[in-house]
Formats: sequence, C-alpha cells, structure tokens
Amino acid sequence: MLTYPLALGAASIAVAILERLFPWRKDQEQLRRHLWSDVIHLLFNAHFLGLMIAGVAIYQVIPAFDGWLGGAGLIGSFYANLASGWPLWVQAIVATVVLDFVQWLIHNCLHRSSLLWEWHKVHHSVKDGEMDWIVSFRFQWTEVVLYKAILYIPLSLMGFAPEALMFHAVFGTIVGHFNHANLDLGHGPWRYVLNSPRMHLWHHDHDAKGAGVNFGIIFSCWDWIFGTAFMPEHSPRKLGYPGVEDMPNDFFSQSAWQLGAWLPQLRRVPALVFGAGVVVVGMGWWGHLPPAAATNLMGESLAASQPAGSVSAIRVQHASSPEEATAALARFGGDAQIAGFEHPEWMVSARELAEALGSSDLVILDVRPTERFEGGHIPSARSIDRGDYSQGNPAPGVSRDAGELQAMLRERGVGTDTVVVLMGDGGPEPYRLWWTLLTVGGHEARVLDGGLAGWKALGEAVAGGTGQGTSPGDVELPGAPPGEALLWADLEPLLAANPTLGFVDTRSLVEFAGEEKHPKAARAGRIPGAQHLDWTEVLDPEKSTLRAPAALGELFQARGVDMSGPVVTYCQSGTRSSAVYFAMMQVGAGRDQLWNYDGSWAEYSRVVQPVVANQAIAEQPSAI
Repeated sequence: MLTYPLALGAASIAVAILERLFPWRKDQEQLRRHLWSDVIHLLFNAHFLGLMIAGVAIYQVIPAFDGWLGGAGLIGSFYANLASGWPLWVQAIVATVVLDFVQWLIHNCLHRSSLLWEWHKVHHSVKDGEMDWIVSFRFQWTEVVLYKAILYIPLSLMGFAPEALMFHAVFGTIVGHFNHANLDLGHGPWRYVLNSPRMHLWHHDHDAKGAGVNFGIIFSCWDWIFGTAFMPEHSPRKLGYPGVEDMPNDFFSQSAWQLGAWLPQLRRVPALVFGAGVVVVGMGWWGHLPPAAATNLMGESLAASQPAGSVSAIRVQHASSPEEATAALARFGGDAQIAGFEHPEWMVSARELAEALGSSDLVILDVRPTERFEGGHIPSARSIDRGDYSQGNPAPGVSRDAGELQAMLRERGVGTDTVVVLMGDGGPEPYRLWWTLLTVGGHEARVLDGGLAGWKALGEAVAGGTGQGTSPGDVELPGAPPGEALLWADLEPLLAANPTLGFVDTRSLVEFAGEEKHPKAARAGRIPGAQHLDWTEVLDPEKSTLRAPAALGELFQARGVDMSGPVVTYCQSGTRSSAVYFAMMQVGAGRDQLWNYDGSWAEYSRVVQPVVANQAIAEQPSAI
C-alpha cells in the first residue's frame, strides 16, 4: 500500500515545483485563500477510496459472489478470474486503457445528466485564480465512491491484480496533476494521445456550450475519436460554470452540496456529511484488508484472488501444530484407497493435503509457470520449472539424469524422510515429474488429485508472491531400475522381443492424424500401429481429478487398450503420456508390462523410422 502514497507525494511535489518555476498564467495565485480545502480533498479522496473499493471487491464481494454462484450451480458459467493468469504488465496495460475509456463514458454522463451534474459541480467549482494541480482531487466524496466502484469492482471480478489497478491509479494521478496544473503543456502530436493542461482547461470553461468538451482523463484520444475534442490556441475567458459563485469554498460545505439537495438540513450541518465520509472510509479500510484465513499461510501473504469459502461443504480439520500436521501425513492416500485406486501411495487429495499443511516433512512442488505460481499457490509450495527436470538433448524434453534430479530436489529442501507432493492446475506436468522421479530417480512422490482447482474448491486460502526460501535437503536417489524404455534405442530390443507391443498415442487427434506438427517435432505423423487416446480423457473435465477406476477401465476398453500389455504410451515429449501411464497403473497395469516413452515423438520424429502421416481420421466418441 505504500507505493501509491509515495507516488502521489512525489508527483504532487514535482508538479507544484514546476508550477512555481514555469507558471502558464502568471497572475494566478499560488498560495490561495482556500487551498486548505483542496488539501483535505486530496487526503480524503485521492485514489485511496478506489484502492479500498478494489480491496473490498477482492476480499469481500468476490468470495460472496462466487459462493452464491456455487450454490446456484453457475460457477462454471461465470468465471471470476478471467485475467488472473495474464502477466502483470498485460493486466496493467489492459486495465489502464479499459478503465480510462470507462471513465470517459462516466464523465460524459456526469455532464449530460442534470442529476449527476449537480453532483459533479463540486469538481467544476474552480474560480479564477484556482486552476492548479491540486484541484484534480476536488470532488464530493460520494461521487468518488460511486465512480470508483463502477471502475474497480468489475475488473476485480475479472481477476485483475491490485498491482494492475494501482498502476492505473498512479499513472492517472500523475496525468491528472498535469491536466489541472498551471503549466503550458499540450503541444505537438502527443495532444492526440494524452490529456494536457491546454486541453483540459477548456473542459472547465465557464462558457461551455451544451454538455461540454474534452472528457478524457488520461488519454485524449477518446475525445478526438468521438468528436468531443476542442483545443484552440487561446485560453478560456473564465473558468467555472454559470452560478459557480453559489458553491461554498470550504471542504465541509462542498461535501454537503449534493446531499443537501436531497436533505436540506445537511447543508446547515455539513460536518455530519464529513463524519459520514469518515465512517465510509473507515469501513472501506477494514473491508479492503485480507480476511483472516483458516489455512496456515506458512508466513506468506494472501494472493489477490482468493477462492470462495462456501463452494465446498467439506470441512477441513487444520492442524494446530507441526506435530499434528506431520501425523496427518500418514493418512495420505486414504481417499484414493476408498475410491478403489490400485496405487493410493502415489496420490493425495486436497483435503488430506490441507490437514497436513505445516509439517516439516512435507514439500509441495508446483510445476506451473512462474507467473501463475506467483499469482496464487498453495502456501509453502516451491516453484519448479520444466527445465529443472528435463533437457533438450538428445531430443527436446527428455529427462535429466538421477544426479541432476537429486540436486534439484535437494535445492528445494527435500530430505530423506520428506513426503513430496506434486501439483499443477489441470495440466499433465505433475504426472510427468512423478514419472521422471519414479523411473529415472527411483523416488516415489505423490500427485495432488485435482491440483490447485481442488484446493480452491475446498475454500482454502492461496498465497501470492515468489514463495519462501528453504534450507537444502539431503535426499538420496537410488537411480533408475533396469529395463525402462527411455529412448528409442531402449525400445528396439523390447519391440523385437514383443512383436505385439502396442503403442498408445496420447496427443491431440490432429497430431495423431498428422494434420498438425508440433513446433518441436521434426516430422508430423504417428508411430505405425499406434492407437489414439487423448490424455485429457483420463481426467474428470469438471474437477481435473483422475476419473474413477471403473470409468477409466471403460475408457481403456473402448479405446482397445490391452491392460495386460505390453503397452508403450507416448506423446510429444512424454508429458501427456505420463498422465495416461499413471491412470493405467491406477487401474491395474503392471510396471513390467507398461512403459512410457521418454523421448516420445520429439525423438521418434528425428530417427530413421517409418511414420504414418497425413491420414485423416474421424473424431472418436467419448467412452465416458
């Protein structure tokens, strides 16, 4: 929160100094009689109200709204975090452009509606000798509340980060200072892009005809595009509006101006209106703060976007101590065992993980891209990139060796007795890392069933930022057992010994048919005789959890996959196929009859082997 006041103070001081050194209207007062009133407007209004409204939306409105949507079964139809996965710089640019255009529209309405114009008159109550930078904050405070709510709540619902909204606030503040400043700015081609004192001065013209001109806040382009721009070389004759003499000059009376039109007694006691404003600001300050979370945040800060606590009816028993959390590790896999999976020791549910959060024997590795990790992750999770466990030689995406995997785990604090949980947000990457650690390193990890979506469905809190540092671990990886099919050279003797060896291609249908070529593949097509099974079919499309064992069995049977083997799964680089490999293991396939081709199509498309390509096939119906 310090970023904005510091930027506001720096911009205010800089513009005030420039006004004193290079005044445009040299006869204008600089230390005018009612300057104190505008100082209070600055402190009371500024953009703090807007930032507080954004906080109220993020921490109060959105969770309640999501809870209502979840209860109505509409959570899938109205996704509140549309922009949350965008890079922060993209959010900042989009928010600034969109908000400024919305401001231009609102500003038009304030001048064209007689009711709203009475409200907006406070801002236009400048009289001769008063048009300077600090006037940009002279507003009746209830107008600011309504104005900022319209601006910030919808973007908060769409998942825009507070930092993106703050960028708009800071940039808007700086431009707003200059717009109202007593400076001769606004020359050259920039007049068609950014607002300026020369242009905005005419917006405050006393003799303006109709609804007025130059409604832009940051960007002047909206006025030029829609025909409301007016920028002659000379200055207006007089500032204000007809009847401006009736507007009081002090902050308290100005605060009561529009409300007094509805309740005349308020104009007799304007301090009541000011008091109401103090109450609103106080409530807004309380409401914009992150709520106390039941989830153990492990010393991290809450992310901007939080799940709705009422989406799931499952009540999580959070550990009250690290010892209690460690005891909960023994219950990992219980939900998977009840569901009937063959290897519950490789799975953990979101509920089980939440109960164990805080254990010193738990390490959560988040395999999502860095920007998504920083936007929101399970508290205490540690970020890991695909390049940390795979490499580009001899083909893009093949596994690193056991020594490198051991170093990677140690760097992230994994010790001899550590339980490692791998998580993502619905992609196959956790299964890829699980397979790599198991097959290359001989280390058994667990996959969080449902990933981050499952965590949020419980209403558990999400941490933001880069995560915390950790002490190095001492895990020892035994290395790969013999006989695993990593590269094509390993598969050739296996194929010679098993002429009926089946290949399951888990890529998309267009890749399988050879209609599209992956950017990192040398050729399009598929391995001759391969069957197709899109990897996404092993997951529940609503929850991103693994399908129930019975449903998986039906799927494999419908696709003609022989569960008794021998079978090799592959995709572009062994990632999507790892998810199918994991699913097949969970319904009874044996490791001695099932292999995942590490090099996959990335390698096969580069070796001298036959390829089936450009053979269009019909879309396969779902077996589920």
